[in-house]
Amino acid sequence: MGHSAHGDLEAACEIGQIAAGRLDVVRSPRSTALLHQLAADLRRRQRNSHVRSFLPALEHALAEQAPARPPGR
Repeated sequence: MGHSAHGDLEAACEIGQIAAGRLDVVRSPRSTALLHQLAADLRRRQRNSHVRSFLPALEHALAEQAPARPPGR
């Protein structure tokens, strides 16, 4: 998150990719929340080529980790 705040989007994407790749093993609500925050930040910066190539993978990884909703809700 710090890298994206300082404009180093390439590093933010690299570290985000590592963290997103570990979502299936690490079940930390804080880590997931930080990745959601990173995704929100990166959505505003989609003109950057690193962001454009990484953001879909991050959003997919986060969607895969979302808890299933009970039927009827």
